Amino acid sequence: MSSVKDAEARRVDSIVGGLEYLAQGFSIFDRELRLVTCNRRFLDLLGFPEALGTIGRPLADFFRFNAERGDYGPGSIDELVGERVALASKAEPHCFERVRPNGTVLEVRGTPLPDGGFVTTYSDITERKSWEESLQAAKQKAEEANQAKSAFLNMVTHDLRTPLTSIRSLTEILGDDPDVDAEQRREFLRIINAECLRLVRMINDLLDFAKIEAGRMDWCIVDLDAADLVRSAVASIAPMFAEKAVGIELTLPARARPIAGDHDRLTQVIINLLSNAYKFAPGKTGQVRVSLECGPSEATISVADNGPGIPIEKHAEVFEEFRQVVSANTTHPQGTGLGLAICRRIVDHLGGRIWVESTPPDGATFRFTVPYGT
Repeated sequence: MSSVKDAEARRVDSIVGGLEYLAQGFSIFDRELRLVTCNRRFLDLLGFPEALGTIGRPLADFFRFNAERGDYGPGSIDELVGERVALASKAEPHCFERVRPNGTVLEVRGTPLPDGGFVTTYSDITERKSWEESLQAAKQKAEEANQAKSAFLNMVTHDLRTPLTSIRSLTEILGDDPDVDAEQRREFLRIINAECLRLVRMINDLLDFAKIEAGRMDWCIVDLDAADLVRSAVASIAPMFAEKAVGIELTLPARARPIAGDHDRLTQVIINLLSNAYKFAPGKTGQVRVSLECGPSEATISVADNGPGIPIEKHAEVFEEFRQVVSANTTHPQGTGLGLAICRRIVDHLGGRIWVESTPPDGATFRFTVPYGT
């Protein structure tokens, strides 16, 4: 008989000892809401001192410890403890998540026992919750990108059709009516040329973005005179500014170290930023400032305008693909919306950074850096 009792005692000891190796916290309280047993993991997860885990300890003591250290928020300690003791006295099944002050997320599951009381497990699900939140954020971002891509495709379809329709209509008029006077003919040809250039810009953006995405962009990185690069880019676009009577101011240092970059791609970045500034600068009162600053390890090129500006929550978004800068007075800017995304990819490839500074309605300043050459 004693051997049977000894075997039973060893079995119980093994079960109780095994509780210490559970990854979960574990506790049992009897019908009087007194601690029957628990493992160390229970104390560690809940941040309880070892002295609190003595057999027979009232559950109210655990609640009071939590309340006194602020786990339950403001309020009367006795009331906070009383509410939780009353709820525990019902011994109803429960499952909930609890975020501890240290950021640990616990899943708490309580199961009533046949003779009263309950057994409760505490699982650390912080990593799982973090993963779920990351997955949800990634899903939301993918959905937003998909919506933006759909909007982009609709926009490109519209923007390709518009100049093509204009070109077709004007060429049909010129072909069908030989009596069109010389002045009107020149105007029609000017519009046709402008629309053709617009189509070329859009198609070039699409092709460049596709090349960058596929890793097939050709690069020719050499040492460049940054001042000459900026001066040349400004000169190439100055006639367009003159048409709209938008002023352009250029500030260059007396001397500048050579930068390491691709001449054509950096020119593309500067002209794209200038085109955006031109697009949003007010006619006749518009003013765009272009500057080159030389720092210890890199040069910074800036393009500032006096347009309506860009809300701070849009600062990162404007560099994403399939996005367009939209101001309060511009609901649908012309272009593919890929220009700034292409700029970011080019600058990133060259080891620089690009960003925007803007507080509406005080205009916007786009800046990018390029490391110095050897």
